[in-house]
Amino acid sequence: MRTSAPALAPIFRSDEQLRILAQLYTGPDEELSITQLANLADVAIGTASRETARLAEHGLVRTRQVGRMRMVSPNWELPWARELRAILVQTVGVLGLLSAGLGRVPSVEEAWVFGSWAARYDGEAGPFPRDIDLLVIGDPDRRQLNRALREVEKDLRVEVNPVVASPADWEQPTPASFLGQVRARPRARVPIGGVA
Repeated sequence: MRTSAPALAPIFRSDEQLRILAQLYTGPDEELSITQLANLADVAIGTASRETARLAEHGLVRTRQVGRMRMVSPNWELPWARELRAILVQTVGVLGLLSAGLGRVPSVEEAWVFGSWAARYDGEAGPFPRDIDLLVIGDPDRRQLNRALREVEKDLRVEVNPVVASPADWEQPTPASFLGQVRARPRARVPIGGVA
């Protein structure tokens, strides 16, 4: 079955290929079986097998046989693996999904991921984050915000912990305050309304 390039990132061959790469490059750095990969990426096993073979042929992923299972992992030795990961994170990974979710919530002016996820994204070594800390700037309806973030949590399979602050508090934090500490540590901007 031929599918078209995904609208979110048309540089990829298909939406299925994009989702497979996103699972490998934006999740925990672990080897997955074709069945696990298909389930996580929400694609048919046959599609996952074909797409993985194409990706391996071009060096984007590594595969190895373990008994009857084919195992797949990202190829971090690519000179542009980090850039590929950044594209995936911005489109179908954490920042892209948060952007889509927050885009449906009125009165969100800015949003930033902070904490351990932002530190890993910034290149700091450490374990894969078990949750996502999110700073939302604006005055959103809390029920709408929580509803939107629950949908994002389903896709990401991790908990999202939002903190809401006013634009004035975000612009003028004292260094010792919570917002001052967030500003001083790594953080990743969530594009809101197409603004990165």
